[in-house]
Amino acid sequence: MIVHRRFLLAGIISLILWISASSSQAAVIERVVAVVGDHPILMSELRQRARPFLLEIHSKIPTEAQRAAAESETLRQMLQRMIDDQLEAQAAAKMRIRVEAEEIDKAIARLARMQDTTVQELLSEVLRSGMTAQEYRNEIRRQLLEGKLLELRVKGQVRITEEDMRALYHRLAREERRTLGYAPQWIVLRIPPDASAEVKAQRRALADEIAREARTGKDFSQLARRYSDDSTSRQQGGHLGMRKPGELEVAIERVAIALEVGEVSAPFRFADALIVMRVVEREQSRLGTYEQARNQLAQRVYAEKLETAKRRWLDNLKRSTHIDVRL
Repeated sequence: MIVHRRFLLAGIISLILWISASSSQAAVIERVVAVVGDHPILMSELRQRARPFLLEIHSKIPTEAQRAAAESETLRQMLQRMIDDQLEAQAAAKMRIRVEAEEIDKAIARLARMQDTTVQELLSEVLRSGMTAQEYRNEIRRQLLEGKLLELRVKGQVRITEEDMRALYHRLAREERRTLGYAPQWIVLRIPPDASAEVKAQRRALADEIAREARTGKDFSQLARRYSDDSTSRQQGGHLGMRKPGELEVAIERVAIALEVGEVSAPFRFADALIVMRVVEREQSRLGTYEQARNQLAQRVYAEKLETAKRRWLDNLKRSTHIDVRL
């Protein structure tokens, strides 16, 4: 009888330990990483949502430390996205906004047509990315739901002006210019390290005069042959040949990028020299003229303003909703 009780007691203890271990393991697996209102977001949900990106990290990043850092940042960004999604879902529920299965089917078919493929091929590509078909449908549902919410709450706030489009065009032109090859000329006036203040002033005055003459039509090549202290380019009239972005020093390239073709810079100091620069040629822009790009500019301005209005709306929702981030 005593032996039987000992076996029974041992069995109960083992069961308790097993339940305790299982509960502990479940707590780790189902860790709450955020609470939005009264809705918890679990670590398992977060990792499942981020799975395609995590797979890509593990396939492309070689070292463990870099992978860990990339994974941590990916999870952080995905959690913020899931919080936004939950805020939108709660707002939609209050407004009785829904997305039907038929709408999802139509959206997927539309995406397939846009990519010149079939729905089956599109879904096959989705599966190869690490996402299931249902997860993809859920993502489409979230996008459609967001679109309906923005239509009601945000789109009326978005206005596009001619000034907005021109500002974007000039910004894109500046950004593109950093990627285009260019052919610069320069005139280099060396300043000895031990030069007196008087000598420095003379060199500055000469650089100013050279720039003035070049800007009023004097041949830049002749000026370079006459004045430049750069022996490697002087006989070529200061021509440096066609250059790719990044080939010259950053400070010099910054001046070149700001110049229009044929424009002459003001003298600027670099290391032990004063430099006057001119851009002879630049690769052709792919932007086209403002008028040619007008429709695309309008679409991009609209998208950027819509995103700004959406962030403002979501920020307002966050201020009125209890959010506890625990990641």
